[in-house]
Amino acid sequence: MSTLTGCLDTITGSGGELTGGGDGGDLDDQRREIVQIYDAAVVARNEAVRARDEGINAFNDEAYADAIESIETALEGFEEARSGFAEAADLAAEIAEETAAAICEASAEETRIQVEATEAALAAATAAEEGEGAGTINGHVETFRARREEAADLTVEDTSAVAGALGLD
Repeated sequence: MSTLTGCLDTITGSGGELTGGGDGGDLDDQRREIVQIYDAAVVARNEAVRARDEGINAFNDEAYADAIESIETALEGFEEARSGFAEAADLAAEIAEETAAAICEASAEETRIQVEATEAALAAATAAEEGEGAGTINGHVETFRARREEAADLTVEDTSAVAGALGLD
């Protein structure tokens, strides 16, 4: 699973501010807010991927309690990211920035599927911890893999794509 990095530091001016736009006032402020929300969602998603990977490694090592803890952390992160992407999409749509809204919506959808994958991973770890049979555990693992593959077919753009779509450099 690949991760992205939040990149506000690479698209800000020398004073740390987002540049570009030029329409002035509230519209520029709204565009900057969208980029900041999106960037925070990217960071949350990246942290969730790392936590889930740790949980999967713990699961594979049969350390099920550790797996559950890491996967629960990942689930929270994915839900936070999905919420952020959706909020950014709504804000972009409100100011008729269709390209930015579409990028944010695609990221929200990818992350929604990641939530489903992570829920399945959590179900597998919980079933293993509780001593469920291999059939039950493997069913959850297969659901996890299928959802993760489905999510991999979608693209979560980095923050600079949203900033560019909004005319911020």
